Amino acid sequence: MHNMITAGLAFLLWGSWAWLANQTSDPAHALLAGLLQGAASAIITLLMAAIVTRLFHRISSRPLAISLPPLLVVSVSTSALYLLHWLSQTPNLWLTIAPPSCTALIFCIYLTLRLAYQSPSPTPSSEPSP
Repeated sequence: MHNMITAGLAFLLWGSWAWLANQTSDPAHALLAGLLQGAASAIITLLMAAIVTRLFHRISSRPLAISLPPLLVVSVSTSALYLLHWLSQTPNLWLTIAPPSCTALIFCIYLTLRLAYQSPSPTPSSEPSP
């Protein structure tokens, strides 16, 4: 239930932002940009934390486990947003996708740092490596 509320809030926040960012264009383009961004933000919100968490736990190197998940998730989601808005001919494409992408990056970094703090750090083995 909490995830659905968060996704709904992401839809409202970033959909409204996209609508406002494209007000200089015709109303139909602004509405389409808002609906597309809202829907994409809701889906990304539902998937982002799960993917970052899974990647964090699958990467054995602590520095890479902290840095790679945010970079990968935000790179893929920003590329998807760019493609989606480019295909729909969103007038202010970068103004539309930059704030949600920056916010996603900050959230992903926070999440991986929290995971790193909560997870026990791997201890080096006292046995020599073969």
